[in-house]
Formats: sequence, C-alpha cells, structure tokens
Amino acid sequence: MDLRNRAVLGTVYAGPATLLRAYQQLLKLAGKRPEAAFPEGIWQFYVDYALRDDTARHTCETHGFDTFLQTRQIQLTEIDRLTTWVMTAVTCLHQYPHLLKNEWRERVLTHTLWQITQNVKHATLYRQWEKIRPYALGNDATSDEDYPLYRERIFNQFLAPTVTSLSTKQQQAWKTAVSTKQSTELTAYQQQMSILACLEPGHYGELRKPISLAQSWVGLIYRNRYYLLPVCQPGSQSPVDVGLIRSQISAIVTQQHAASSSSSLKRLATVKRYALPALHRTFSPLIQQKLSMLRQAPIWINGNSRLHNLPLASIRQAERGIGDHPLTIITTTKTAVFDLSHIFFDGTWGAALAEILTNEATGWVNKLSLMSNVTVEEKQPFQFTLPLKPTDHEAIARAPHVATEVAAENCVINLAAIRNLRQRFKHYQVLQKLTVNDIMLLYRAIHAIAYRPSISLVKKLKKLQVSNETRPAAANALAAIQTIYTSNPAILIPVDASRHTPRDRVSPMTFEVPVQNLDVVNKHQQTLAALANYERSVRNRTVAYAQFDKLQQTYLGMLAGLGQVLSNAKERARKGESFSINNIKLLAHLPPFMQRLLDKIPNQFDGINDAIKGREVFSNVGAVAPTSSLTRFMTAKDDNEKKELAWAVLTDAQETMHVSLRDFRPHVAQLSAVNQRSLAIHITNDLLDSYANGLNEFVQDLLRITETAQSHAKVADNAPKPLPIAGFSQQGHRQYGCWMPAVLVLVTAVISMALLTFAFRNRFEASSLSDQSTQISSVTEAASGGSGLQIVTPTITSSPFPSNTAAPFPTEPLTPSTPPFP
Repeated sequence: MDLRNRAVLGTVYAGPATLLRAYQQLLKLAGKRPEAAFPEGIWQFYVDYALRDDTARHTCETHGFDTFLQTRQIQLTEIDRLTTWVMTAVTCLHQYPHLLKNEWRERVLTHTLWQITQNVKHATLYRQWEKIRPYALGNDATSDEDYPLYRERIFNQFLAPTVTSLSTKQQQAWKTAVSTKQSTELTAYQQQMSILACLEPGHYGELRKPISLAQSWVGLIYRNRYYLLPVCQPGSQSPVDVGLIRSQISAIVTQQHAASSSSSLKRLATVKRYALPALHRTFSPLIQQKLSMLRQAPIWINGNSRLHNLPLASIRQAERGIGDHPLTIITTTKTAVFDLSHIFFDGTWGAALAEILTNEATGWVNKLSLMSNVTVEEKQPFQFTLPLKPTDHEAIARAPHVATEVAAENCVINLAAIRNLRQRFKHYQVLQKLTVNDIMLLYRAIHAIAYRPSISLVKKLKKLQVSNETRPAAANALAAIQTIYTSNPAILIPVDASRHTPRDRVSPMTFEVPVQNLDVVNKHQQTLAALANYERSVRNRTVAYAQFDKLQQTYLGMLAGLGQVLSNAKERARKGESFSINNIKLLAHLPPFMQRLLDKIPNQFDGINDAIKGREVFSNVGAVAPTSSLTRFMTAKDDNEKKELAWAVLTDAQETMHVSLRDFRPHVAQLSAVNQRSLAIHITNDLLDSYANGLNEFVQDLLRITETAQSHAKVADNAPKPLPIAGFSQQGHRQYGCWMPAVLVLVTAVISMALLTFAFRNRFEASSLSDQSTQISSVTEAASGGSGLQIVTPTITSSPFPSNTAAPFPTEPLTPSTPPFP
C-alpha cells in the first residue's frame, strides 16, 4: 500500500474504529452486549442489506434429472415435465423444516461430540459424514420414510458407533449439551433459514416476512406468463394432490393467449433493491397489489427450456420474478439451473439442495408414470398479468439498475496435476497446509500481474478506436486489459463457519497475497533457470545442483509461509474471530442509517476498499459427492460497485474442475452500450483462459522443481540441509481481511459522549487495525523461522507430467518492492 493510502487508512479507518470501540465499551457498561445486536449471527445481518440485488444471487446446475430420463429412455410430455418440477417444489416447501433440522443436527452433534472428548479422531467426524451423506432415498429406505427421515436415520447409524465408544460420563455430557442446544437454538435456526418467507425491500435493507405454508404458492413461468399454483390441499396443510397440479398445468399448456398478455419482469428484476420502495409508489394500486401477490411464492419455476450450453450467467437472465423470493428453478434442454438468494442460501447449502431437489424430481417421474391420462381442471390456475403503462416503463428505465455483466466458463484446469503436486507437498511437513484452493489463489495473485491480453483481442479493440461511436469504450477496455499491475487484487474468500455454529453460516475474509513483497515471480523464474542450468550441465553438476537446491528451498519455504498464514486466517474465520467479524461487531446497536452510511465510505478510497471489501470474490465449493450430478457453479457478487470480478469453482463427480468468472468491470457496460457485448465476452474469456492455462503451467513448473529435488535426494541418499520457512510480513488489515465497512466519517454526538466518558482511562482499547497487526505477529514470526518449522526435501515419488513447460510469467523480471511494514 502506498503512502497516500496508508495515510487515508489511518485517518478514515483506524481513528474512527477506535471511537467505535470506545462506544461499544460504553454500551457494555450499560449492560448491552454487541452480540445481542446480531440475534441471527453476523453474516445474516450482513446479507440482509449487502447482498440484496440481482447480482447477489448465486447459481448452480445439475444434470441428474435429464440423465435419468435418457438412461431409462423415458419420454416425458411437456405437461408431465412441468408437473414433476412443480411437485418437487411443493415437496420441498413441506419438508424444508426437517431438511434444516438435519443440517443443524449433523453439524451440532458432531461438533459437540468433539468438544466433549477433544479426541483428534472426532474432529473430522463431520467431514467423514459429508463423504457418505445421502442426497436421495436409498434402496434400504422403508415405505414410510421420506427423504429427510431417511437421511436422519442414516446419520444416526453413522454416529452410533462413536457415541457407543464414549465413557458413560462423556455420553451423558454430550446428550445434555445437545439437548440444551436443541431447545435453545434449533427453532431459531429453522426460522432464520426458512424459505417460507418473502423479501420486502427497504431503503436500508431487506425485511424477511414469514409466509404460512397454507397461504404459499409455487410460481410457474411458462411462455413468459406468470402463474400461481397451490402448495396445500384446500382448507388444510396437507400437500396438494398431484392430479390437481397436473390438470392445472394441462390447462396452462393448452391455453391460447394473445401475445400482449405476457408480462415480462426482467427489467424490473435488475432494479437496485433500495430503489424499489420509491419505484413501487409510482405504480397504480392494482399493480402494487399484483406485485405483492408474487411474494407469496417462495419458489418460481421457469418452464421455458433454455439452451444448456449457455453460461450460467446467461441462463439465469430468463424471466425470474423480481427478486422477492428465495429460489428460481430454470429448466434447460439437458439440465436444471437453480438461482438462489444469498439471504437464504450459501454456496454449499444451495448446491446441496439443488442435488436433493433433482433427485426428488426423478422420484416424481416414477409416480407420474403410474397415473392415468390427464384431465383438464375446470378451475383455471391464477394467471398474473402486469398492466404497465408507458409512464411505468419510463420510471423503471430511470431507476438505478445493477451493474452490467458478462461471464465466461472454463474446464481445462488439470486437477490431477494439482493433486499430484499436493501429494508431493505432503512429503514436506510445512507444505502440508497448502490446499488446492490456496494454490489457485496464489496463482490468481501472480496472474493479475502476469496477464497479457491476446494479440487478436488487442487488434479488435484498436480497430474499434477508428469509429467515434466506439472509441471511448474501446479505449477504456484497452486500458483495463493492458495495464501492467504492480500489485495484485485483494480477494474476498467466503469461509464456512456453520460447522461450529450453524446460524453463523459464512465468515468472510479478504486476503491479498503479497506477491511483490515476497518477490514470488523472480523467485519462481530464478529457480526454474537454476533447474534448467542443472539439467543442461555436463560438468560441475554438483555445483549446479547446489545452486538450484538453495533456490528451490528458499522458494518452497516462501510457499510454506504463505500456506501457514492462509491456514491461520481461515481457522480464525471458521471460529468467527476474523478481522471482518470484529469490525462488524463495531456496528452493534448503531441506527440503520448510520450502518448504511459506513458501507458507502470505502467506495471513495481504493486502498480502503481493497482492505475492507476486496475487488474480487473467489468462491470454491470444492469437490461434489461421487454420486452427485452437480456440474457448474456461479458465485454471487455483493452490492459493492467496486467488486469487479467473481470467480467460482466446482469439481464435479468426474473430477473435472469447472471455473466460472463474472465480469463487472466498467468497460463491460460501455461496450454493451455500443452493441459490442460479444467483444466484452471475448475479453472475459481471454482473461479466464489465460488464468487456467497459466495455472496448469505454474503447477507443472512446481512439479518439475519438487520432482528434481526428490530424485536427487533419493540418488544421494542424503536430504539437503533443512531451511527455515521464508519470512514475509503483510499489513494486518489485509492479512485476515474485513468485508464489513468499519469506517466512520461522521462523529456523532453518541460517540463524542463515549470519548468523554472514557477520557479518564489511561488508554483506549486498541483499534481493530492494531489488534489485527498484533494477531498476526505470531504468524509472521512462524513464517520468518521463529517457530522452528523447516523445509526438508523428502524421498522421490514419480510424476506422470512432462518437464518442459514454460513459466507462466512475464519475460521481464519484476523488481521486488520493500514491504510497507517490517
């Protein structure tokens, strides 16, 4: 961070953060705890106002339903296909409380057991369960079991041997602790996560309003018309009869409509949520009433099949309501796409539910095959029409809309090579903590500096500069892709916090790999050059190897230090102790208008925005279960205008790694405005392809380095001298990151009173920034060798990969910069 940004950070962030700390101390003296301001956890507090817009929805895709039909050679009519998905949604709404109960029990019971025993074997119980957790009814299911009951029984069977092995005292302590948590936390968790709710937009955030099961509907979008179908039997809370749904859908499919009767809401869906209350007030009472009716459907199904080979970002641009509901299911020619609100779903739970619903849909196929021919229901389903006037369309056009985006997808990353590299790293004790995701994050930081656009892309943009109409957009796009960055982006990483406390859901952290401070690029190039020199040498091979060995140990030591820092940061985030969580707590008991004011301040300062919110999102939901049909995943972007890129990673059951990239950079809107959207897509594809190909080369280089070192160690039968982990330091505010705004420009009377109250104290409690620097001091000490951790070259293991790959870096060496903090 340069001197100006450091000064701004100290002025605009550190000082006011200290004031807020003092204010919170005053509240504690008055008997108010900061935690009491977040009854549903800090993440829920955040998403209710910061992940509201249409771009804050994440999307995943499954192929299981259509694969099931294809393998069994089943030809569904359009009526039965729609009926299958509507009944799947009906079943989901009826079973959802039990689904949430299972999610809560599986986390709480395993974590509480580990807390009681402190046995290292029990620390991985939940991870073991994840590997065998069923997502559908198994062959051993009884006739009276639905999926939630079946899953609960299988989990109890999984846990029983471990519980039985405990002492009587431990069993009693575990049962008491679980019973206490269940009586005080389970119902609140089910209410927090329930999708039997709608979103009511306000100026400062979203209000989740519960919907009773009997009054809820399933929404169906067919031929751009909106319909509402019942969830319960009339006058009861029992699931609606499938025959009724089938007959109503038959009426929908066979109805003849004038083209003017369709109601497109796509433009309304992209209006920023904070602007919707004012926009709705400009509509007639009839339109307002009809829009409120849409909220009674927690799940909408778009039955207009789209092409399956489009990017997820394009598929989800279909008719999808206006964003007041939790879930949209969009059918394609070969898959089903699930578009989920981050207020109700996180990435892993959304992906799991998508798999559950896909399997439920296949079950309904079998049930429908046993039914007789469909009969058309006399009572027609409710059809929604929105009679917007020209003035209404003008008001919608004038309203603020979400950022224009394009997207790209790629599946060429060599996962086998990355896993092979991780296996080699496991032979080095201090490199064992470097995960697949860590390697991808490290290379993203390198790639941000190393990226050079393709020649063909540059030529296309330069050609556009000839025209007056397209010149500004082309110039801005060229500037965006040709800028040679001297620093890498601050990346936001969502970390699963639900294993400790389910209501906490996610703990965010921002991390900026100090590529320049560590001189990663030069170390990589120097190590490869020494390796090439050793491979070419005929004489003095011992000297050549000694030079290579010294460089590779230094380089791997630096990677080990990075892995340790990342591991510590993620562990703190999992426990809810990250820098971001501490800063969110500073906002406790402040008025909503002031909390929202804080959210806008970082946008004015690039350095502060990078430190607090980051410029990119990198979300990896990991490898799916072997039986899963999940294929793709696209992450969400929060409502921060400076969040430019959103990376998402999912590894499918065939061990293919799918990477998606959403691009919100300013040139996207500019190129789209001059009918050059395809070129904007080309730019994003070029960036993603460059990253994927460069990562493959980077991994191959590391395989060459480790393979040579291990081969030499085996031949010499003597491991090189161990080398302490290479040290590096980084600003505390970026080490663990902060996603929530914790800056205050307006020093209110309340905070002034807090200062007066605490003036007699010798010193204030340290600010969050100072706390963070202190928190990482032990990590920095370990990374600098103080912990005694050492790199030791292990024995050789074979590598199936070639060794003549080029380094994915710029040809010119980069001069390392001096770390801003020693």
